[in-house]
Amino acid sequence: MRFAPYLDCRAAVRLVCALITLLVLAATGSVASAGNTARHTHSLLHAKRHMLQGVVLPELGLLSELMPEEGQPYQLKLARQGEEIIDVTYRVGDTYLLGALDKLNGYLRDSHNGEVKTYDPRTFDVLHTMLEKLGRSNSIVEVLSGYRTKETNDALRASGTSNAAEHSQHIEATALDIRVPGVPAAELRDAALSLGAGGVGYYPKAQFIHVDTGSIREWTYAPHRARHATKRGHRHRRK
Repeated sequence: MRFAPYLDCRAAVRLVCALITLLVLAATGSVASAGNTARHTHSLLHAKRHMLQGVVLPELGLLSELMPEEGQPYQLKLARQGEEIIDVTYRVGDTYLLGALDKLNGYLRDSHNGEVKTYDPRTFDVLHTMLEKLGRSNSIVEVLSGYRTKETNDALRASGTSNAAEHSQHIEATALDIRVPGVPAAELRDAALSLGAGGVGYYPKAQFIHVDTGSIREWTYAPHRARHATKRGHRHRRK
């Protein structure tokens, strides 16, 4: 009888160990199941850290105040000359879909040499939110210019046919030049400016706008006005 307490203790230890083993196995199964989804999605913060390591991202005006509904899809339809139209859901709620972002990065590659660079995903948020404000969520966005390597940007500057800045946001993969069929460029500009989410350039003659996630600024590019301004000693702002 004096050994009974000792035997009871050993039985209790075995029971506890068995329970711990079951819990570990259950947790491992959950992690493995969730792993398939995790490979394809990252949280907003994880995506930002993954793609822009060591960079502190500033808040982007209205975008930082908009709380996405759980499960809300963020969709973009993009068109480029010589390319098929793509229809991509790149974010759901507060989660970016990395496979979709990769597809967008490839689509927005440098059109002159095919080089691809990872875009700041907030650039896509700017487009999506701008279209929603205009009530044109399902509209196709025509992309005139996406990512540019420094070499491509320098060549455009040297050609004299572009308003490309020396340190263009296009080089950083944070900018797009766009049109939306059926929407005047002035309306696009106003919608983009209302977001307070970066740079907005207005090109009335060519009827397109530039948007980026750099510092907040705006400009209008009208060559004849720029020449007059230069004569008066004013500097024309560039993207």
